[in-house]
Amino acid sequence: MKKRWWIVGSVAAVLAVGAASMTLMGSQQAVGTPVSVGKVTTAALETKVLTSGIVTVEDKQRIYANVNGILREFAVKEGDAVKKGQVIGKIDTSDVESRIMEIDTQIELARANLSKAQAGSEPEELAQERERVAQAERDYDNAKREYERIRQLHESGATTQQELDKAKAQVDSALSALNVARQQYALKQKGPRREEIASLEAQINSRLAEKALLEKERVQSVLVAPADGTVIERAAENGQYVNKGTEILTLANLNHLLIEADINESDVSKIRLGQTAVIEGSALGKQKLSAKVIRISPIAVTTPNSSGQGEKTRVKVTLEPSGDLSALKPGFHVDIDISVEKIDNALQVPIEAVQQEADGSTFVWVAENGVAKKRKVTVGVENELFAEIKSGLKGDEQVILGPFDSLQENAPVQPSAEPQNSGI
Repeated sequence: MKKRWWIVGSVAAVLAVGAASMTLMGSQQAVGTPVSVGKVTTAALETKVLTSGIVTVEDKQRIYANVNGILREFAVKEGDAVKKGQVIGKIDTSDVESRIMEIDTQIELARANLSKAQAGSEPEELAQERERVAQAERDYDNAKREYERIRQLHESGATTQQELDKAKAQVDSALSALNVARQQYALKQKGPRREEIASLEAQINSRLAEKALLEKERVQSVLVAPADGTVIERAAENGQYVNKGTEILTLANLNHLLIEADINESDVSKIRLGQTAVIEGSALGKQKLSAKVIRISPIAVTTPNSSGQGEKTRVKVTLEPSGDLSALKPGFHVDIDISVEKIDNALQVPIEAVQQEADGSTFVWVAENGVAKKRKVTVGVENELFAEIKSGLKGDEQVILGPFDSLQENAPVQPSAEPQNSGI
């Protein structure tokens, strides 16, 4: 009997230990999978495009030589400020001056000839022409009388045929000289021809046009600042011979600086004219500048990656900074945060809480009464830290931030809170 009771007692003890072990194992399972959780918050949510850019100048003007010659009186240097209309140099055009004087002489002579032609012949000239006509008439009459005398002698056999032919030739010559004299007299009486006047006037106009071009060269030989600005580049030296079109210097308005940034094609759809930005950089120290988007290029540019593998496509965006720009210089690199969207009161969760199904829909895991629950959500604005929840959450949930691999619907979880970052 004692042995049987010992066996019964042993069995009971084993059962008791087993029961205790099962109880302990069930208690451990009830604790659940440890997970990190965060709160659903309502705060301002801002999404930004982060990029870098280069400081440039908008109002930049290059000055070129308009004539050929030696550059004189050119003393401005890089960094010098100049005023609009200030003479910054001259190009020696002494050959132009001598050419203008020569043309002036030709114009005066052509004008004198034109005046003479327009006035017509003087009375003395007409009297001379009349006298030439009268002399030609007398010569013609004498030649005819001599011819008549020789003809009569020839008929009587007193002279030869050769002498008669010679007399006839003299008559013809005298008649020709008379006709010329009469035509010359008629022309003198008629005055100058229109063609002659037009030719003289054309000569004068041609010389005047040539003179105007030379005078323009003389004016353009003086280099004048087209606007207020600062010399940012000097491309020629004093005493250098320059040809027309040679670059002399570059002026820029350093009070109107711009920033050019290349935006990735995946972000450019978020950029709008008028959006604000914050500018930072090593040249600014702790200073931050405000800026706004003023121009978006209508085309994209694709270039190889710096690694030489693949390509990158970017769109140039121009921003206008405001405030104290004295620390900025053209060519500086700066960091840019462009604010593309801001919601003042956004229901939001940490970005890592948002998960995606195979069909592209989004959801979050929440810890509810010690178990995991899947909630489908609609996501709005996102930034690198938070995502706006437009629907699917009420705002009092504990969202699970991970790990997610072992989570299943209604599986026990052990939440552990993580510090929350601000969504602003």
